[in-house]
Amino acid sequence: MKRDNIIYWVATGFILLTVGAGSIADFLQIEAIKQSVGGLGFPLYMLPFFGTVKLLGSATIILPALKRFHEAAYAGIMFYFAGATYAHIAHGDGVDKFATTLVILAITIVSYLYYLKLKKHKD
Repeated sequence: MKRDNIIYWVATGFILLTVGAGSIADFLQIEAIKQSVGGLGFPLYMLPFFGTVKLLGSATIILPALKRFHEAAYAGIMFYFAGATYAHIAHGDGVDKFATTLVILAITIVSYLYYLKLKKHKD
């Protein structure tokens, strides 16, 4: 059980840091983000929306008061990063461009699976 807790918090902490930092980068419209998003053909006016989605998703995962929405937040984050991975692959980008999104997606799945495992023990 302790091992499961550690795995959950390490994976979840990673998600919070990366997705949280990504939301700030989207809001600030950092040049590298603008080039990446624009290069994929997305309009730059989508950046505040992307930032909002990331911020709400990561906050929902961690806040106990929003427990009812945890699974929806996990789904949203997974769909976001699956879509980002697909966009890079469809655009013809190399693995260097989509490896990060794939890793975040995989770690989100690990966090979710351990969330379910720990939730099962509490119920």
